[in-house]
Amino acid sequence: MIRKATLSTHGPFEMGDHGTEYSNPVVVENAIIFGNRSVGLVSFYPSLNQQRWVLPIRGGVMSELSVDQNNVYFGGGDGFLYSVNLENGKVNWRYEIRNPIISKPTLAKNRVFITTSDDTIYAFDAGTGKWLWHYRRRSSQLATIFGASEPLVDGNEVLAGLSDGFLVALSLEEGQLRWERKLHQGTKFTNVNAHPVLEKELLYIPSYDGALYCLKRNAGEVVWRFDTGGSKNVVIDDQSLYLPASNGVIYSLDKNSAKIQWKFELDRGTPTQLALTPQYVIVGSSYQYLYVIEKKTGKGLYRFDVGYGSGFSGSPAFDPDTQRLYILSASGNLYTFALRQPPKKIRAHGSSDPYLF
Repeated sequence: MIRKATLSTHGPFEMGDHGTEYSNPVVVENAIIFGNRSVGLVSFYPSLNQQRWVLPIRGGVMSELSVDQNNVYFGGGDGFLYSVNLENGKVNWRYEIRNPIISKPTLAKNRVFITTSDDTIYAFDAGTGKWLWHYRRRSSQLATIFGASEPLVDGNEVLAGLSDGFLVALSLEEGQLRWERKLHQGTKFTNVNAHPVLEKELLYIPSYDGALYCLKRNAGEVVWRFDTGGSKNVVIDDQSLYLPASNGVIYSLDKNSAKIQWKFELDRGTPTQLALTPQYVIVGSSYQYLYVIEKKTGKGLYRFDVGYGSGFSGSPAFDPDTQRLYILSASGNLYTFALRQPPKKIRAHGSSDPYLF
């Protein structure tokens, strides 16, 4: 992998600002959309290295972005949920939820669904921002971690994890509780912050320090559990399931049996969401590195150092058309990488490839 460009997006750091960014870059045609905590929402032309527009937001952007048609949806540090036009950066509507920590919005059936860190699931009209319903339950009294579960819409139900350790299924129309399943079996953090992943009537979702579960879709009956948890979504590919675990290990599992196929341990820190290509698993560490892992074997191929004590929090974005990877570091640098094949020629002693693992 070759670093093609680095764009500094963070304004002046203030006292107490530890430089953590939660937004994810999104590729929209020939532009990149991303947010940061010091400026707001930014649209950028990577091929021209030129800014398209900026939407200033007090407190910046605190959630990951979701794009649907010509609009982008996200949570601001000012406690509002936003809908913004992708072409010009104008606000379509915003709704005050008084909580800057929300999940990545889910767009389905002309509605927007979010989960907040105080265990409230909201439904809004995507076109107007009109409140439709919300489901609220008492937040966990135990220690929790930053974040919230991105809702999954399937049929006439909305499913999301909560900080008390439960996965809940709500009715799409009124937000009434249909069923729930307790997932947390850990000893410290109770959160279920990951997005439920559905495939062939099976749900895959981890709790933070408990386990990864495979559940039957209809009522949450447990098919199998793998005794390592995480706060990020699993990714499914053919017969394999990839888990970025909270213990700093990336697992490749057989999705039918949860048998370990390989595992890769980060040097330090916790993993970001994964980006998959036909050949690679790409992941950032919260502490220092961006990694490229061979998908078949779990072998580390490349490791890019962004600085001791720095790292990544938001998800990487891979554009298959251009073979470019985009990721925002904790210090607010937007990195652009180009994938390349591993070098076949062995280099002479004394010379090195800075991208080799």
